Amino acid sequence: MKLEEGIDLYVHGRRAAGVSFTTAYKIYRAFLRSAGDLPLSQICCHHVLQFLDRHSTSTVAFRRRHSLLRHLFEHWAAHGAMARLPMPPNRPPLRSHFLPYIYTKEELRRLLQSACQSGTANDKIHHRTVRAAVLTLYATGATVGEITRLRREDVDLQNGSIKFSGSQLKVSRCIPIGRDLVRVARQFAAWQRRTGRHTEFFFSRIDGKEISPRALRGYFERFRRMAGISGYLGSSQSPCLRDLRATFAVHQITTWIRRKEDLNRMLPALGAYLGNSGLESTERYLLLTPERFQSALNTLSPQKAYARWRNDPAVVQFLAGL
Repeated sequence: MKLEEGIDLYVHGRRAAGVSFTTAYKIYRAFLRSAGDLPLSQICCHHVLQFLDRHSTSTVAFRRRHSLLRHLFEHWAAHGAMARLPMPPNRPPLRSHFLPYIYTKEELRRLLQSACQSGTANDKIHHRTVRAAVLTLYATGATVGEITRLRREDVDLQNGSIKFSGSQLKVSRCIPIGRDLVRVARQFAAWQRRTGRHTEFFFSRIDGKEISPRALRGYFERFRRMAGISGYLGSSQSPCLRDLRATFAVHQITTWIRRKEDLNRMLPALGAYLGNSGLESTERYLLLTPERFQSALNTLSPQKAYARWRNDPAVVQFLAGL
């Protein structure tokens, strides 16, 4: 089997499993152009290193491409198309200094009030759309990209659920949503119908086109400043739209600790709800919970991670009421 055929078959299989793999496919095609359409058995470490170790390649890009190629080669090695993995050593990860900002409930109310007052005649996104999108981000813990790509058929208001398509970093999932979000979404959908904004995207621009994540972040930045939310004292990082995901997770963990819920059971469910493939990405939110809960957190040591959503009726009912 040659490289091009191997890439196409592998990507087709991943997409059939619910992963979009758009960016990954572009990286695989770039490697194909670099190495040539060689038989998989003839690809060696030199070809991989020549593609990865370019002068302009950052550590983050190097590690991402290294991971993608490794998974491709592991797949075909398991199927007998390659004898060994032609992978050079990976670069060590860079230490991240990013600290998400956790909004308080009072700050969230101020943000939503500012969103209603921030509309101008030149806006390409209606302030009601921005407000509804921000509420959905906070109520589901979804990523900004997942919200802007959300299509109308993905939102089931009758059964109270939202379906998010997968990506390279997040698994596809259909999650239950709370009654308050269902009510807000119904009001928003009714307003869209009345004003003729009923497009294929659940959240769209005034002209009906898809909202870009960058544009939504820009609108959020405007009314965040109007709300007077400047971030942590002494921090050079300003609060941003993606911090709503961390805020959602921390608020849920805080609620569970107050209710003395079993975090060994609930954290894996929260990870699946957020689209994380493992527990490690969810455990980091434990470090962001208020200091007064640290004594309780020190007694908890989650050991089991569910790689995919499990239809536990009790967990579904609990998450639906968040």
